[in-house]
Amino acid sequence: MEKIYKPTDQLTLHGNEIEYARTLENNNMNPVRAVLVNLLNLGVEGLSNRKEKKYVRSSNVIFVLSSILTMVYLAVAIFSDSVQWTTLLAFAEFISLIALVLNGYGKINVSRYIFVGGINVIMFLSALLVGPISHIQNCLMLSAVLPFLIFDTRKIFQLVITVALPLTLMLMYTRLLPYFSAYHLAESVQMKIDSVGVFIQTIALLVMVMQLASNIRDKEDELELSNVQMQLQTSELRRSNSDLEQFAYIISHDLKAPVRNISSFMNLLLNKYGPTMNDEAREFVNYSFTGSKRLERLIDDVLAYCRIGTNLPQPVPVNLNDVVKTIEFELRERLYDANASITINKDLPVISHVHASLMYHVFQNLISNGLKFNKKEHPEIAINWTNSLNHYTFSVQDNGIGISKEYSTTIFQMFKRLHNEQDYDGTGIGLAICKKIVEYYHGEIWFESKDGEGTTFHFTIRKF
Repeated sequence: MEKIYKPTDQLTLHGNEIEYARTLENNNMNPVRAVLVNLLNLGVEGLSNRKEKKYVRSSNVIFVLSSILTMVYLAVAIFSDSVQWTTLLAFAEFISLIALVLNGYGKINVSRYIFVGGINVIMFLSALLVGPISHIQNCLMLSAVLPFLIFDTRKIFQLVITVALPLTLMLMYTRLLPYFSAYHLAESVQMKIDSVGVFIQTIALLVMVMQLASNIRDKEDELELSNVQMQLQTSELRRSNSDLEQFAYIISHDLKAPVRNISSFMNLLLNKYGPTMNDEAREFVNYSFTGSKRLERLIDDVLAYCRIGTNLPQPVPVNLNDVVKTIEFELRERLYDANASITINKDLPVISHVHASLMYHVFQNLISNGLKFNKKEHPEIAINWTNSLNHYTFSVQDNGIGISKEYSTTIFQMFKRLHNEQDYDGTGIGLAICKKIVEYYHGEIWFESKDGEGTTFHFTIRKF
């Protein structure tokens, strides 16, 4: 049955509530299972990272399994009357138990290193002491899989070290074996140990495969949950953005009429009573009229920003040369007064999947800024473009006052102004509009500039 995740699934229990729920669950278990569950959860309570908890539980499974299987080998060693091997296995049992204890105290990395290092050395020495017929050395091959169960697979250094150890011991085994031939057990005993070893190694392999499958299943569940959460967040973000834009549109639309009324009546007041006003009164009315006009422009810009991407017709091929010519015609008086020029290095392309109104806003804002923030006797605006496999890249270059690098990100934010209104007029929304339009067409926008040496704005439009 397909799993369905809800946003509240991960928010049901927290802190003490989780411990209380676990205690109730343990109280309903039989004593043996409760002890086993507590063993497998040693060291988990103090961790907040879900992935780290999984690896700690996995290492506890391996430690408990090692302890149980070592007891089986220990019984065989005692029956075989091999003091050296019995001593080694007793030490192996101690290592498995001390690793569990260290996990319980939160020393999870120390416990893993002690276990991997100690168990590998003990298995290596056991294979040398008992003899080759027992095939105990094959346990080292299983040991090479252990790190993938108890270490985070992203920690490459830990994996390399702990996998290299048993493989190195395997290579050393055949070279050192002749030096331990005097300690080998009888062939009949080795054959019995081999039979027990096949059973033990099969059990260990099955448990490791099951644990590995469980880890893979957990990864798949985490990935599925992450994808669902990402989809929920994306949906929520889209809804929030839509609500915010709708709210801004409504507020701006409702504000526009009274602001226009204020502006109109201030203008009437100046025209009718201006000659009879004293200088201070006329100055106050002028401030009010100028402020209302600025607020009106600000509302228009906010409305333009909110309307980007909404209620657009089907895109048709747009000749960007015509767009720039329209802008140049509208700015003809301003260009003439400033002795400015606009040059296009080569004919701009015809793009089929954009909207003329939006492209107009981008070029109009960038060209107007190049003229506005310019103190040269002959302001120059140069427009260029390049064609790549996936994008059109455009550049609008001016020889104005330039922009400091510290504003490389904030300059595209709404209402971000780098200068006083008395020095340079504007609402601080123009570049935010450009950014939103460019991103609507899956592109990027950035600039290159030096103070006093001009600015070049680059933006891309993705090909579809």
